[in-house]
Amino acid sequence: MSLATHIKELENTRAAKTARMNELTQKSIDEGRSFDESEVQEFDELDSEIKQIDEDLVRYGRLMKLQGQSAQPVDAGTNADPVNKAVGNTASGRSNVAIIAGKKDKDEDFVGQNFTRKIIARTIAKMDDMSPAVVAESRWGKTNPQLVEVIKADVAGGGTGSGEWGAELVQSDGRFTGDFIEFLYGMTVYNMLPLRTVPTNVTIKGQDGQATGYWVGESKAIPASKADFNTVNLTSLKVAAISVLSKELIRESSPSAEQLVRDALAEACVQRIDTTFISNNAAVAGTTPAGILNNIAATASSGTDGDAVLNDIKELRYRFITAKNSGGLYWVMNPSLASSLSLMRNALGQREFTEINQDGGRLEGDPVVTGDNVNANYLVLVKPSDIYHIDPQGIEVSVSEHATIEQADNPTGASDTPADQTQGIVGMFQTESMAIKAVLPINFQRRRESAVAWINDADYGGVIST
Repeated sequence: MSLATHIKELENTRAAKTARMNELTQKSIDEGRSFDESEVQEFDELDSEIKQIDEDLVRYGRLMKLQGQSAQPVDAGTNADPVNKAVGNTASGRSNVAIIAGKKDKDEDFVGQNFTRKIIARTIAKMDDMSPAVVAESRWGKTNPQLVEVIKADVAGGGTGSGEWGAELVQSDGRFTGDFIEFLYGMTVYNMLPLRTVPTNVTIKGQDGQATGYWVGESKAIPASKADFNTVNLTSLKVAAISVLSKELIRESSPSAEQLVRDALAEACVQRIDTTFISNNAAVAGTTPAGILNNIAATASSGTDGDAVLNDIKELRYRFITAKNSGGLYWVMNPSLASSLSLMRNALGQREFTEINQDGGRLEGDPVVTGDNVNANYLVLVKPSDIYHIDPQGIEVSVSEHATIEQADNPTGASDTPADQTQGIVGMFQTESMAIKAVLPINFQRRRESAVAWINDADYGGVIST
């Protein structure tokens, strides 16, 4: 028997035991009495057996992940194996996601639409004093039944613990959250690089300078050697954004309105992550991490033609070679700089760099990652495995129609040092608006100084090489 078949049998057994528990409960309700002694014993035994099955399924899921088996969506009515399979982390450190077999929903009009609909259902429910499940059923019940079930489980009185009703839907709920996070990953350099994931709030000790040995003559003093050491500690910081939208806009059910809500949340976080990550900004204690270029001296470009590009590549690689750290390198640049490199021609009209384009590719053998938020004159060579980032924890979205918002890009309010606020204060209730907040825990730091080298004045393509 295969592992997948055994898991399916366990799931069927669990469903049968759950159905029997429902029968016992309904029987006592119909007869207007409590459980008798035999029913109590049977109910408790079934409950214990279900908990054991749940624990076994978790273990088998871990085993499937270790074996490299990936989740596959299964349409209702097919002969494919409808078993939930774990999806492992990718090189970029993306969170695990599970895909639930069953009736397939209509395809999304844009990535993250189902997650956005969850937010809209909760928002309209707050405005109109009704259940989010009612909103979801009336709007998307026919086209997205699985989404409706997820929303029902999200707001009803079930639980997520082992054996509680609604627990089976938690992973399905994670799928829609994952869709939203995938959109964020696809837009940022930060999440396209295979950075090294570490736990939050742990101290990592390391050596960032080598000791030196010496030849010593007989009876001569041995020179003292010094090795430099450092420590790295990544606490959980956060990128956050608040969008204020009118109730009229939120009530609009077309995909364009839903996409506006999604984009307003994601784009704000995206802009901030990359502009900080690929920068030489210093850290702000407790608020902002330092950019990976911080305290790394920039190299001046050799010029604008193909020969200058090759000289710049040689110079940046030399920094890693001398540090004995030259494996697994990535180029990071703005799409405009990558496009300029792809358009460069030699004297014979041939392309200078054949594997690069504005979306990435390779530059002299190393992968290229492009991002709109990278400075257009930066040519960055980085070793992603030497950049730490905390384990991705997902994005948290909150909605309120009663909040009071300080609508400014430089707010002064703080809960730890409260003060009277008189400017820019807007009440959501008074203005018939809703505030939607997104918070993404994040932090990053170089593992060693030789993790990055860069040029800050690249402007290639001005001259044809001879």
